[in-house]
Amino acid sequence: MESGVMGNKGLNEFKSEIYVPTKLRHRNLVSLLGYFLDGNERILVYEYMPHGPVSQHLFERKEHNSQPLEWKKRLSTALDVARGVEYLHSLAPSISGDKTLLALSDTLPRSMQVD
Repeated sequence: MESGVMGNKGLNEFKSEIYVPTKLRHRNLVSLLGYFLDGNERILVYEYMPHGPVSQHLFERKEHNSQPLEWKKRLSTALDVARGVEYLHSLAPSISGDKTLLALSDTLPRSMQVD
């Protein structure tokens, strides 16, 4: 879930954040479940991923008594991410006619979820 205050530019970006995910269906992408917009308040609600971000699984975390993912699972996760990115690239022209629409600026381990 994500919220914040916005101006006109922010409103247009928010509308894009709603429009684009409604066109996407892929097993390696988190689904947008809903949104709320009231004045300057905006909220996006995404599918819950119970195991959290990939970044929590890459290194040993003594405070949580957790072990990092084994290399076989890391490879599997990387392939899943690649499949999701490939899907986004294949759809970009059909959504807007512009391959640059789906900028992947947030493809970081902290923003990728483990199901």
